[in-house]
Amino acid sequence: MSATDCRNMPLSSLLSKTERGLLLLFLLLSLTASAQQPVMDRLQDWLPDTLSPQGSMQGMALHGRYAVTLRHGGQCLIFDLRRHRCVASFFLEGNATHCNNASFSRLRLSRRDPFPLLYISSCYGDKACLVTRLTLTGSQIVQRIYFDSPAFPVAQDWCLDADSGFLYAYGGRMGGTMYLKKFPLPALDSAEVHLTEEDVLHTIPVTCVKVAQGSKVKGRRAYLPDGNESGHYWLHVLDMESGRELRTLDLNAVDMEPEGVDVRGRWLYLSFHSPNPLHNKILRFRR
Repeated sequence: MSATDCRNMPLSSLLSKTERGLLLLFLLLSLTASAQQPVMDRLQDWLPDTLSPQGSMQGMALHGRYAVTLRHGGQCLIFDLRRHRCVASFFLEGNATHCNNASFSRLRLSRRDPFPLLYISSCYGDKACLVTRLTLTGSQIVQRIYFDSPAFPVAQDWCLDADSGFLYAYGGRMGGTMYLKKFPLPALDSAEVHLTEEDVLHTIPVTCVKVAQGSKVKGRRAYLPDGNESGHYWLHVLDMESGRELRTLDLNAVDMEPEGVDVRGRWLYLSFHSPNPLHNKILRFRR
């Protein structure tokens, strides 16, 4: 057989059965690795021995090299994703809420601030969005946003499309129809803002989510983690114009409750809650 003939033959015909099997295994492993990658495989490995997480893992937001993670009750842990360690730990000033969701904006009060303003969902109670100035040593609430609606009888989250400058209220009845309600992002000239149904620009019914967790809107996509019991963990991707579900990502292999979500480039970042807080993790998935 000539060299030319060999070049024209498919690779599989030039390999033995064992070699073909190994090649297939390698390709499958490569696909799996590209679809899901650990960012923080175990929270305990990133913490100093003197630091203990308080409350369950909830909202998460990314900025630069940092992952800001929030816990029920208001503890904030900030991780350096390059150095694989916790670089800040404190309790949010004036915020001891569920902290179910967090979204970074593009806004800063000062050029010297290390982070843009962070929009945090209290979730229960007054269901406020707490606009928070964040540093590596503490925080300050600079604005409180409220929206009273019968569409959100118990719990309500807030998420931000920072690129487009829109704020979304998200939630509804567990196991029933939920809603994403779109608002213009309020100016920062008032310490307290009360939104009404008259301020709603667009409403999208959400029927695919059973138990709402975190949320993220970026461009025409909404990324909605779902579920609080084993066997029912998902991430839904919705088209923000039509409301149609574009994709469902099965998270049951992780076997942990999905919580915070953020988007960076081609990757989705998800934080996961476990009964043992030291085993909390952050994974990323191909978009």
